[in-house]
Amino acid sequence: MTANQYQISSADIIQRVPRSNENPYACAVVKDVPINTPAIVAFGGEYTQSLRAANSYANLLQRLAEENNISQGVNFYSVVYKFGTRSPNLERAEQFRIAGRKVREKIHPLLQQEHDAIIREMNKHEPVANYVIQLYNILLKPRIVIINNTTPDPEQTINNMHKIMFYAHCHGAATIWQMAEYMRVQMIQKGFTSRDVMRIQKELLVIQHSPIAPLDKQRFTTLSFASAEDTMMQYHQNLFIQWMGENSADISPAYFKNGNLFVAGHLKEMSFQEHDHSGLLHTDENSWPLTPDGRIIFSAERNALARGMRNMIGGTGRLPSIQKLVDGDGVDFSEMRKSGDFLYNVMLNDLRQQNPKHDHQK
Repeated sequence: MTANQYQISSADIIQRVPRSNENPYACAVVKDVPINTPAIVAFGGEYTQSLRAANSYANLLQRLAEENNISQGVNFYSVVYKFGTRSPNLERAEQFRIAGRKVREKIHPLLQQEHDAIIREMNKHEPVANYVIQLYNILLKPRIVIINNTTPDPEQTINNMHKIMFYAHCHGAATIWQMAEYMRVQMIQKGFTSRDVMRIQKELLVIQHSPIAPLDKQRFTTLSFASAEDTMMQYHQNLFIQWMGENSADISPAYFKNGNLFVAGHLKEMSFQEHDHSGLLHTDENSWPLTPDGRIIFSAERNALARGMRNMIGGTGRLPSIQKLVDGDGVDFSEMRKSGDFLYNVMLNDLRQQNPKHDHQK
């Protein structure tokens, strides 16, 4: 592959707008996201490479808001990926390596050489994915306040972060993970202290479903929701996820505090839909019925999204606690936490007996 053949990645952002002759699908491409108006941005899976696909995510969030009597005060956005030559799959594998995972690919050596060559080209032409930088420049950079271009203002920057939140599905979690890492580097270079960067980033709320990205070491306040039977989660390639999959029949709704993971063994009556986010809307059950455990997980996720939006509108300042974000409407956070603690201890005991070397990270 030559330099001329390599295509740099990029991204667009669409916003939900009133339907018109100019915008027949009720969405439009935008170049900026106002920092003074609450905004929720959807980062879809890797196939979100068209306006139509991105619009489905933004429309989902808007309908969820309406179901929860949030009819105004929030703008709804979604990301369109243009990966160019980049491989989203290999990009995710690299993130797991960076996070300390031992990524094991059972492929032919010649195919492994091809993968390695693609990764080298990606790192050569885009040490940081260009589409990630573009999204950072639109969504987060304008919120970072530096007085007279010399003095960082962490308090005003935190206030600005309170007016935006992210929703991710699948690869969207990997995009946000990269953007958080890039943001941290940029802010340190601009003179923010490490402590202030940590405080600022923790004030941005991320809700993600079936995330294919490291769950620990999150820069933003991130809540993840998943099914133990979601085969896509095996991309995490660690003993925790492996154990969850093998013991999915015994996984009642649980919360694991390391990684803020909400999970149950089986979410959908139709097992092939375990990775999908259908279930967020109450009306989804008409087409994709949920199991009783699935209703609990999706209720918790729905609560977190709706309360996150209300928190932005209310301008109340700091983020609510995780319990306040998810509790109620059939969700008992205390019971889920107890279940998670119990299952984690059972898992540790099982893995210690099976494996002399441990990798229990998420």
